[in-house]
Amino acid sequence: MKYSTPPPNLRSLEQRIRNLEPHDTGSLRRQTTMAMVVVGQMLPEGAVKGGTAMALRYGRADARFTQDLDAARIHPLTHFIDDFEAALGHGWGGFTGRVVDRKPPRPQGIPVAYVMQPFDVKLEYLGRSWRTVKFELGHNEIDDAVEPEVRLTADLVELFTDLGFPAPDPIPVLRADHQVAQKLHAVSEPGSDRVRDLVDLQLLDKHEELDLGQLRATCLRFFDYRRLHSWPPSVELGVGWDGLYEAATEGVDVLPEVGDAVAWANGLITRIAEG
Repeated sequence: MKYSTPPPNLRSLEQRIRNLEPHDTGSLRRQTTMAMVVVGQMLPEGAVKGGTAMALRYGRADARFTQDLDAARIHPLTHFIDDFEAALGHGWGGFTGRVVDRKPPRPQGIPVAYVMQPFDVKLEYLGRSWRTVKFELGHNEIDDAVEPEVRLTADLVELFTDLGFPAPDPIPVLRADHQVAQKLHAVSEPGSDRVRDLVDLQLLDKHEELDLGQLRATCLRFFDYRRLHSWPPSVELGVGWDGLYEAATEGVDVLPEVGDAVAWANGLITRIAEG
């Protein structure tokens, strides 16, 4: 089933989605992913990072499902938010929105400059409330947002064109070497629970033509910039990682056991360090 014109109102949009995704879980995931792509159409200069960047790279079939949108900005925070609010007010494809502040976390031992600034993006379709996207904004660490790649898989485009919308544009994402460096840093930090990064690292290694020399240079810069632990690190299996890894690997073609994934990640670190 495919529609030729955009939905005339919110009720029609929701009905079309139910027609294409009859199960509640599929409908919710479709709307969540669509909402993040919609926000991506209106983001100011910068780059999407984290799990959403993985979804934009590899689509619904090959990336883990995520509900949060993380981005890195190039310009000062107030400049970014002003531009973002203007773009959300202008809208895309009948979708408009507004930005709502959320209280930032204060994680122990993490410098304030590194903490992501959290917001809610309240989206509407033709003036009716639709979805809320949890949005976290970081600054431009080691120029990671300066030269992004642009990605949007065909299956994510079809989420819109099948409903009668125009095709959305590709969205800037962090370069693969920056994503690898950030994910290795996160998963190897003492006490980390970032088990999902083991999944993303396997996908990046599988799908991207990674330059080990470039990766080593980027990892060295990022670890030196953060100064929380040193390069090369070691990934240690943490308490509760089995369940977290099982949840993160649902429907994704990666190593099935977390112990094997940890060993693989340490092998990747060795390859990069020796590259």
